[in-house]
Amino acid sequence: MSSTPPTNNPWNAATEIVIRLLVKTASIDSETVRKYIEIPPDPDLGDIASTVAFPLAKELRKSPAAIATEIAQSLEKEAKREPMLDRVETKGPYINFFFDRGEFARHVVNEVGNLDDRYGRTEEFKGTRALIESPAVNPSKPWHIGHARNAILGDTLANILEAAGCEVVRIDYINDLGLQIAQLIWKIMHDGVDLAEVSEKMDHFLGHLYVEVQKVTENDSGAENEIREITRRLEDLNSEEARRSGEMVTLCLKAQCQTAYRLGIYKNYQVWESSIAHSGLLQTAKDLMLQAENILTLTEGEKKGCIVANLAAMEEFKDMKDPYKVLFRSDGTRTYTGADVAFQMWKFGIIKDPFHYGIFEKQTNGEDVYRTALDGSGRDLGRFNVVYNVIGSGQAHPQRLIYTILNLLGHREQSLNSHHVAYEFVGLEDADFSGRKGTWIEYSTDDVLDKATELAKEEVAKRNPDESDEFKKIVGAKVGTGAVRYFMLNASPDRKITFRWEEVLDFNGDAAPYLQYSFARAQRILDKTEMEPAEAAELTVLSTEAEFALVKAIARFPEEILEVVRGLKKDVWGTSFSSNRIAGYCYELATLFSKFYDSCPVLKSEPATRAARLELVKAFQITMGNCLRVLGIPVVERM
Repeated sequence: MSSTPPTNNPWNAATEIVIRLLVKTASIDSETVRKYIEIPPDPDLGDIASTVAFPLAKELRKSPAAIATEIAQSLEKEAKREPMLDRVETKGPYINFFFDRGEFARHVVNEVGNLDDRYGRTEEFKGTRALIESPAVNPSKPWHIGHARNAILGDTLANILEAAGCEVVRIDYINDLGLQIAQLIWKIMHDGVDLAEVSEKMDHFLGHLYVEVQKVTENDSGAENEIREITRRLEDLNSEEARRSGEMVTLCLKAQCQTAYRLGIYKNYQVWESSIAHSGLLQTAKDLMLQAENILTLTEGEKKGCIVANLAAMEEFKDMKDPYKVLFRSDGTRTYTGADVAFQMWKFGIIKDPFHYGIFEKQTNGEDVYRTALDGSGRDLGRFNVVYNVIGSGQAHPQRLIYTILNLLGHREQSLNSHHVAYEFVGLEDADFSGRKGTWIEYSTDDVLDKATELAKEEVAKRNPDESDEFKKIVGAKVGTGAVRYFMLNASPDRKITFRWEEVLDFNGDAAPYLQYSFARAQRILDKTEMEPAEAAELTVLSTEAEFALVKAIARFPEEILEVVRGLKKDVWGTSFSSNRIAGYCYELATLFSKFYDSCPVLKSEPATRAARLELVKAFQITMGNCLRVLGIPVVERM
């Protein structure tokens, strides 16, 4: 994605001063200088460092250390004219810049206070429209915690992109025509189940029913034939099977949505597979595909009559023994690849939107979620610049194939801007989750949230024995939800994680309750001064090690968000998404506040220091709150 200069970013403001001075002194362009800017691992080595002496060494035929010394000497007078800078030093080839602590603190704390809940949001990627598909769970079972990881990653990616200035549309793909649906409809019709009389949460009821179906059909070829016929009849909108399916899928999806809402996850649109099948989208896609040079109908061989993509036209596939990938079979039916390519074309607006839309339900955040339909009102979603599909890493090859075929069709830009946000699955210590085997039982997302909430409620009750049951219930739910979300985000998405209760519900370490408590601790300090008259603060007194370390961390928040977006780079097997970077930053921020709290008395300090430290506490609270919201972790004012 292209970007414009960021705003509302105090760390970037200080960095730009350093870059400007280096450009002027070293006579080198700003883009080159920018590549050689870093944050030293040890604050004793400066607040910002430059290794620009390295690329200059070859050109000037001098050692990098000698060049660094010359540049630093030339910078000395210029640096003194900048209020934000204190001094410039060298350490071998490194040019180290030290901020004026008081002036930097004044700038950062004022900026945070002025922006308040907008702090962390920039407009670097303003004008970029992004579409995110997640989690696409079959509407036949409850979410297990592997599904939750997908949904949480997709939701957090959307939050981060929005903070960076993107316009984001969140969609969910609903496969209401798959084999699992047919199997459940067969079981429901075979057993005479009346869904209206089911008292169990519908997604859980269907999940248990699906396990039963697998046991029945394992050695029953007659049942398999009947299910195959139901699969065919589901595509007939007037069939009894299609009517029953519509009822079942709607009830299941509403139940799944209740789980999503507990995690703070909401959508703009649902795209139903049945709408795709009957909207004309696939025929339009087929017609457009056949206009491309490398899409053809084979006239001989075992794939005779099939519409295929000739992958040999791409350098990486030219030596394939059979380079023809089937998009549409000889009987006209689509393959998974053909349907996925058509869907990707729709996402980018290559195909005019054929859908009508109706309101599926009003979500608990007060916003409607729309579903595709064959009648109702039309809505123009518009064109998107970039598309992110959040799908397990096991689907890397099929996803890559979709983007390759888009390129073959002549849509190179859309191919480049198609991203597979790959993630590894969540497993148990001795098994993986399987809907077929029912290993998700007791580890559904609902089960996990229930247990996390109950354990959190017990901890809150210990800390607040005199509070009402309602307070304990509300805070327990927020802490439990935060614990689950943070557990899913704190590991790099490309790392498989093993679900362990002791890690999810660690209340005394690198976990959400620690972050939430740091916010609540800051709130408590501010509450104690709420009724006092506001006192003008001289923020330049904030210069101790603990104060300055916290100021610098607060200043980095907008830049941390932007670095995650800039880092969304496509690799051979997916697009990297460092959600764990923001989780790690949030933990670092909480840790630095704890050190500040322990070493810098706020309410008992002398008046001038007290006023300044209160403003720093407020800046921390704003930053921590905004960071928690980006991660989707509920903010708790009292714990």
